[in-house]
Amino acid sequence: MEEITKDEVFEVLSSSRRRLILYHLHRRGGQAELRDLARDTAEAESDGDVDDGVVKRFYISLYQTHIPKLEEVGLVRYDSDSKTVSLTEKVGDVERVLDTESKGGRRWPVYYGALALFGSALAAVQLFGGAPPETSLLFAAALLLLAGYQYYETEMKAREYHFLERLISD
Repeated sequence: MEEITKDEVFEVLSSSRRRLILYHLHRRGGQAELRDLARDTAEAESDGDVDDGVVKRFYISLYQTHIPKLEEVGLVRYDSDSKTVSLTEKVGDVERVLDTESKGGRRWPVYYGALALFGSALAAVQLFGGAPPETSLLFAAALLLLAGYQYYETEMKAREYHFLERLISD
């Protein structure tokens, strides 16, 4: 699968409506019927409840313009049989292109380097009898916790696409 380019990201996100579509798809678990997506988008743009006529106009706009544009760059897939729109894994590329991370990014090498220095100092202290051997278990637990948190943040949390919420805020 081809990576999305910076130009494609900026072009597709230049429309506030397309940003709302991506956001509402994410909020709905990555998939929604086009009619529900049209209602979500219409309500977001008008700050409240909307009648069926407004939803129909949004539906047409989404169907004819915005969903095809998002599909063209690979951010969504549209199933014409079920009339559902789904996010693709390519949405994660948008965050990479925008160079934004959910929590400002962690400097994992620095954390592991500091832990390695601490572990080396602890080993030296243990060699000279200054610390009981059980402290190695505490060090191993700290290392395991750090690795587990890094896995959670980089693999699990990365799929939450929090940057989509920031795209629609003023």
